[in-house]
Amino acid sequence: MMKKTGFTLAEVLITLAIIGVVATLTLPALMTNTAEQQAKTALKKGINTLTEAAQMNQAIAGWDYASITSANSENSVDTDQSMYNLLSNRTSVDYQKSGKSSEAKQVSYQGQSTDKMASDNYTVFFRDGASITFPEGITSDQNGGTVLENDNLVYGIAVLYDTNGTKGPNIVSNCEGAALGVDTEKNKETGDNKCTNKAKRIIKDQFGVRLRGGYAVPNGQAARWAFEN
Repeated sequence: MMKKTGFTLAEVLITLAIIGVVATLTLPALMTNTAEQQAKTALKKGINTLTEAAQMNQAIAGWDYASITSANSENSVDTDQSMYNLLSNRTSVDYQKSGKSSEAKQVSYQGQSTDKMASDNYTVFFRDGASITFPEGITSDQNGGTVLENDNLVYGIAVLYDTNGTKGPNIVSNCEGAALGVDTEKNKETGDNKCTNKAKRIIKDQFGVRLRGGYAVPNGQAARWAFEN
């Protein structure tokens, strides 16, 4: 008579327990890596969209981010050289949602604190759910529009790019290990990039971006790391 072999109940339970422990240890890291990759991909898409908008507007209308002279934040005059007109004419924006921000956004500018910016922010929402936030009534001249950097491009207009708009977690990506987000001005582009330290790296849904002439570029170490990796 052939003897039947198989697993005992105790062996099955021990195996399931081991699988559960391994899953508990690896699942959070896997979810973090997935969310980080999604945020990086969304940032790259956003920078490409903002760059294409400026270059298209330069080709059609003859001006880009470095030529914004109108402080209007509404699409009241189509000929205005305003941030809003450039974006609304060259990208798909949500007219119903775009407007004065009801919530404080952490937008960092040269020499201006986050608190000062929070009460006067203007947000433009894109049809894909992303958004950019900038001080209402901004013009290029007010933010280094005519000052050339070492690469012969203007400093540009600093904005906060949110990869998923109003959806959470609404945390500014940073290299300081700050779970609630930090002012992007603290993440200087100079010096060693602290984001190479995985323990310090927090890549979430918000990034600093600068609009420079016909280009959009990462602003701050976290945004630069996410864009380049």
